[in-house]
Amino acid sequence: MLNDFHTAQAGGGYVFSYDSHETEAALAAKLEHWFSGKDPHAIVMDPAEKQALFGFYWAASMMSANSPCFTDIADPACRDDLTRWMTREMDDDPRFVRDYEAARTALGLPVLAPGSH
Repeated sequence: MLNDFHTAQAGGGYVFSYDSHETEAALAAKLEHWFSGKDPHAIVMDPAEKQALFGFYWAASMMSANSPCFTDIADPACRDDLTRWMTREMDDDPRFVRDYEAARTALGLPVLAPGSH
């Protein structure tokens, strides 16, 4: 997400919405607080953005620690690794559905409709 944030701040295309006065440190703190499950409103995003953010988080949590995504998100091998896990998410992998439902209330995620992501 921080890569997306930097692209947005530089005027490029981005996936998530950001406050124009957001700093990297403030965003990182908000994300950490949100992912802790202590405050579903720690980040201000529409429900679809929260769902997408959780999807990226889940995919990253399923990758091996030596995935190229953790070194260089622009690496083509990262794209392959990320696509593999995002496809599983979109195909309603039971692990994704279980993890999403377990986090839904704590993170303020919308109800997961099969095939909607």
